[in-house]
Amino acid sequence: MRKIIIISDNSKDVLLLQDYLKITPGVLIAGIFPTLDDAAFTLEEVKCDIIFSTLPLLSTLITERSELPVLVCMGLEDDTLPLAIRRNIFAWLHTPFSYERIFSLIQNIELYMLQLSSSTTVKRDYVFIKSEYKLIKINLSDILFLSGLRDYTQIFLKGKVSPLTTLQNLKDFESKLPETSFIRVHRSYIISLSQVDSISRNEINIGIHTIPIGNAYRQLLDDMISKNS
Repeated sequence: MRKIIIISDNSKDVLLLQDYLKITPGVLIAGIFPTLDDAAFTLEEVKCDIIFSTLPLLSTLITERSELPVLVCMGLEDDTLPLAIRRNIFAWLHTPFSYERIFSLIQNIELYMLQLSSSTTVKRDYVFIKSEYKLIKINLSDILFLSGLRDYTQIFLKGKVSPLTTLQNLKDFESKLPETSFIRVHRSYIISLSQVDSISRNEINIGIHTIPIGNAYRQLLDDMISKNS
């Protein structure tokens, strides 16, 4: 699933885009915000794949950040923009836009991202972590959930009483996990969807463990469950 963040104060365009994206396969809306300041927390905590926003806000992101997801500008194309800005914008989405346009755009983005990663990404079912002065191989199927503690991450595994601890923050670890199997549900927690026993309004149960659901991640979790039910 590709995670999308929308940043715009144009409520009419945002509502239409939101409605179209909700029925588009392969994507999840990770957050909708009127300003860049409002989106700052989610941008830092959630590894998003696509950002839909206006030109001024995208220009700020391009200027301030070295690593960027796919950027889609909600507005008319501007040929006078500096090359440094233009080359970072994948597509321009001007009104009125249709579902066919959104569907085609998402397909093109998916193809682009697959081509981009095909030469560097190797599908694997395990990771190596540094813990207790040695490298430890962990099968992804054994991971119950991960808990972030500032610059550390605790990894809770099937059949293990105590978690493994590695000197790596949760956001960095998240990039190593397949997005179809793991999801961030709280600022401090990533869960394995296959290990979930039950989900209530504010928490998730995995075995004897109870994991809280953060307000900023509830919609993302609901969308993931809905699209896999």
